[in-house]
Amino acid sequence: MILSSLYDPIRCKKVADTPEERVRQALLRQMIDNLSFPKGLIGVEKKIAAGLRRVDIVVYKKNDEHLTPLLIVECKASALDEEAAFRQAAGYRAACGLPPFWCLAHAAGIRTFWCEENVFRSVPFLPPYSQLLRSFL
Repeated sequence: MILSSLYDPIRCKKVADTPEERVRQALLRQMIDNLSFPKGLIGVEKKIAAGLRRVDIVVYKKNDEHLTPLLIVECKASALDEEAAFRQAAGYRAACGLPPFWCLAHAAGIRTFWCEENVFRSVPFLPPYSQLLRSFL
């Protein structure tokens, strides 16, 4: 059986057409085309924690000459177990140096999280890159 493929604009290659990959590719298109995320500051399937794990999407911000993670995104095919996905994303966040924002994305939608005064907050969308930079929250 031959799987169809999707084109990943960040990795500049074709990737297998799976339910999770469809979520990731749709989100990447929205991030670049509608939310003004700089293509050059987005990483896909970046290795973290000594290369043992990979974060689906990481978005960086420039600090002087350095790049630091601003946002990580965990993509899932469906919203079946959001609590487990949240724990997974929280673990990735810790391994990435605690970027201020993290998201869970699935076919039914996206939720962006941040911590404010030791309380987790969230919104049911992904804000534009410029708003994340301004820490709109």
